[in-house]
Amino acid sequence: MSKSIEKEKRIEKVEEKKEDSPKKIDKRYFKLWIGMLSISVILILLIFIALFCLRSRKDVYIELGTEEIFLSDFFYNGKTNQFDGFVTDIKTIDLSKVGDYVVEIKDLGITKKVNVHIVDTTAPEVVFKDVYAYTNYTFSVDDFIESKSDLSEITVNALNIPEITGFGDYPVQIEVKDAYGNVTTEERTLHIGVIKTSFTLELGNKLSKEDLVYDIKDIDSIKDEDIARINSGGIGEYEIEAVVNGQTFVSKILVRDSLPPNLVLKEVTIFDDVEGVAKEDFIASVSDASEFTTTLKTEITYKTVGEQEIVLEASDVHGNKIEQKTLLKIVHDTEAPLFYGLSDVTVAKYSSFDFKRGVTAKDNKDGVVSFTVDSSRVSLNQAGTYYATYIATDKAGNQKKASRKITVKHDATDTANKVKQFASKAGNSVPEINNYVKTSIYYSDSWGDDDPVWYGLTNYRGNCYVHAIVMEAVLKEKGYETLLIWTTDKTHYWNMVKVDGKWYHTDATPGSKQEGIILANDEKRYEMLQYQSHPRDWDRSLWPEANS
Repeated sequence: MSKSIEKEKRIEKVEEKKEDSPKKIDKRYFKLWIGMLSISVILILLIFIALFCLRSRKDVYIELGTEEIFLSDFFYNGKTNQFDGFVTDIKTIDLSKVGDYVVEIKDLGITKKVNVHIVDTTAPEVVFKDVYAYTNYTFSVDDFIESKSDLSEITVNALNIPEITGFGDYPVQIEVKDAYGNVTTEERTLHIGVIKTSFTLELGNKLSKEDLVYDIKDIDSIKDEDIARINSGGIGEYEIEAVVNGQTFVSKILVRDSLPPNLVLKEVTIFDDVEGVAKEDFIASVSDASEFTTTLKTEITYKTVGEQEIVLEASDVHGNKIEQKTLLKIVHDTEAPLFYGLSDVTVAKYSSFDFKRGVTAKDNKDGVVSFTVDSSRVSLNQAGTYYATYIATDKAGNQKKASRKITVKHDATDTANKVKQFASKAGNSVPEINNYVKTSIYYSDSWGDDDPVWYGLTNYRGNCYVHAIVMEAVLKEKGYETLLIWTTDKTHYWNMVKVDGKWYHTDATPGSKQEGIILANDEKRYEMLQYQSHPRDWDRSLWPEANS
C-alpha cells in the first residue's frame, strides 16, 4: 500500500510541475520577443535613415560639353520616383563653361542642396602627322598637326626642337594641352630630304616632278622616264629615286582610285502611254578614270501621271560608288500640234494654188502629223483677200486650227470694175466728183503700192497721189478729158480737167489747204500752194494754162 501511495504522490508532484512550467516559459519568450522586436524596429529605422540619406549625391560632376543634365544624375542608383524632382531651373546652368553651381532638388519630397561641378577631364582630340621638308625648313610645331579640337582653349608645344644638320629623320615630341591641363602627346617625325618619302596620286591625275621635290632646283635629280612609267602604270605602288651629290633618296608612290564616277543626271518627261525608259535616258554625262557601270535603282511606275524620284548609281571596278537623283515626269498629252509655214501668200487671179505646199504640222508627242485644209471660202477667180482654215489632230485627239491669209491679185478688169462701181455713186459734175473722192478716201501716207487706184478704192485711204489717181480714173469714166499734174519737187499731186473746152485745176486731197481748188485757174492754184510750209509751183511748160 505504501508503494502505491508513494507513486500517487510522485504523480501529483509531476502534474504540479507541469502546471507551473508553462508560466515560466511564457515569461521568457515574451521578454525575448520584445527584445527582438525592438532590435528589428531599430534596424529598419537605421536602414531607412541610411537609405534616405544615401539616395542623393552631395556632389555631381558633369563633363564640359554635356548636352543635358538629367535628374537621375543626382541619385546614386540613378533611379527616381514621383516624389523626386528639380527645384532649381536646371537650364540656368551653362554646360559650355567650367564652373560650380548649387542646385536644389526634391529627394522623396524633401528639398536638398547638391553641388554641381562642370569639369573638363577630356584631353584634346588630335590628329598628328609627319612633316616632309627640305634642309632650309623653318620649324613650326603647327605643321605636325592635321587637326585638333577641344571644348576649351588649346596650346601646342614641341617638347624638343631638332637641330637640322642635313638629310635624315628627326623625331619630334608634340604636346597638345587644353586650358584645364588635359594633355595629348605623340611623337612624329620630321623627314628632311630631297623628295617626299611617300606620295599618293589619284588615278587619272598626272604625277609631276614638282609634286615630289621640296626645292625646284632638284627637279633634274628625277628621271623623266620614271615619271612617265608611273603615269602610264595604273593603280599600284611604285618607287622613284632622286640622286643628289651621290646620295639616293627614294619616294614610294601610291596610285589609287578613291573617287566615284562623275555622274550628272537630267530630268526625263514621258507620256502616260509609254511603257519603258532606258537608264541612259536619265544620264547627261558619266565618266571615271576606271571602268564603271551604271544601275537604275528605282522601280518605275508607268502610266501614273505625276513626278517620280529616280535614283541612279555609278560604281567603278574599285568599289567607289555614287548615287544621284533626278525626276521622271509622266504627263498626259494635252498639247495640240503646231503649224509651220502658214505665211501670208499672194497669188495671181485664175491661178492654181497648192494650199499644203510648204506647210507642216508637228506634234510634241507624235511628231509630224497629217492635216486638212478648208479652202471653200477662197475664190482664185476673183480678186480679194481670203482665209483658208488648216486643221491638224494628234493621236490623243488634241486639235489645232489655224488661218492663212490668201490674197488673190486683181487685174485691169477688176480695177476698171472698181472705178465703174465707185463712179456710179459720185455724181456727174466735177465738183460732185471732187467732193465724193475727197470724202470717201481718207488721207494717209501710203502711195498705194503698185496700183494706187485699186488701193484707194479697196482700202479707202492714201496720200495726195492716190487721191489724184482715183480722181483721174473717175473723171475719165465720166467722159472728162483730164491730166495728172504735180509740183516741181513732186511733193503734191492734183488734177487738171477740161470743161466746156477750158482747163481747170481740181484737187480732191482732203484738208483745208486744198479747199477751193475745184475748177480753179492758175492764179488760184498758185495762191493755195503758197500756203504750204514752203512755196511751190509747177512746170508751166508741161501743162496747159488754166486762166479762165
